[in-house]
Amino acid sequence: MSTWTPKPDPLPWDTIELIIGGIIPIGLIVIGTLGNILCIGILLSEAHRQTSTNVYLIFLCLMDTISLYQWNLSRALQVFTNNKQTMWGSSLIMCKLSQFFPYYTLHTSAIFLTFVELDRACLLRSIWFKNKIARPRIALIISILILICFLAIDGFLFGLGFETSTYNNSTGTVQTKVSCFYSLNTDFYNFYVYPYITMHLVIMYIIPFSVIVICTLLTINKLFIGQISTNEQLARSAYRNRRISFMLLFMCLAYIICTLPNRLCFSVFKDQIMGHDYTDTVLLGSNTLMYARNAIDIFFLYISIPAFREDVNKLVFKCI
Repeated sequence: MSTWTPKPDPLPWDTIELIIGGIIPIGLIVIGTLGNILCIGILLSEAHRQTSTNVYLIFLCLMDTISLYQWNLSRALQVFTNNKQTMWGSSLIMCKLSQFFPYYTLHTSAIFLTFVELDRACLLRSIWFKNKIARPRIALIISILILICFLAIDGFLFGLGFETSTYNNSTGTVQTKVSCFYSLNTDFYNFYVYPYITMHLVIMYIIPFSVIVICTLLTINKLFIGQISTNEQLARSAYRNRRISFMLLFMCLAYIICTLPNRLCFSVFKDQIMGHDYTDTVLLGSNTLMYARNAIDIFFLYISIPAFREDVNKLVFKCI
């Protein structure tokens, strides 16, 4: 998660930034919140929660929903007020929350998506895994352990951020300033600047990308290279597995497409991007694109899974 200080820009960049940094993020919040809550509600039903993959999908949707608010709402408020107001830096507590939740939600979301793909690939290739590991109860335990593990990994971020107070002689008041993502402890801050950011890259990109590629190749080898069964029941099962695998493949491709530009902008091309009128536009766009993936889970489920689509349609008709 990379940050920078936006500045006023001339037209048309200022208008473009209002759209991609203010209007679109609000739209993502609305679409993502409604869609993810709907996904969680349907996947929690008795018919769907008996699958281990769906347990990971439930936690994925939950963390995706939280992540939408920690970036999109905060940035939209800054864009609409020309950086005069901020949602997270108004107090030391809010500052510390703003340091923790961006990394925590991104990390857990990436790992849950990885486990969705890993669970499906193992289900297709291992009878032992299907009988012993791919159970909702075990998936729930693993999901809780993931949340606890990253609470421990990212929890040190609560130690960053500090508050300074100065007395204004002209007004006779005490002015308080909150500094986020900094620490007066040099060793502590240096750990955040290099080792932790390296850990972030590994958790956010290297592990998910590697596992996704391997699982995709294993799934393709199992479902598309092997012989097609002439048994009608097995053929239907194979067709269902292909459909679900395609859905997970597209979800993973969306993850790569949406997150990779952000890392390229901040790690590879940052020196070339900084210092131009379009700097804020490019960086805002890369962050908005990264969080767009957190709002589109429902589209993949709706298009790919007929049973899920039927449940959504029934719910919509009831509401109408």
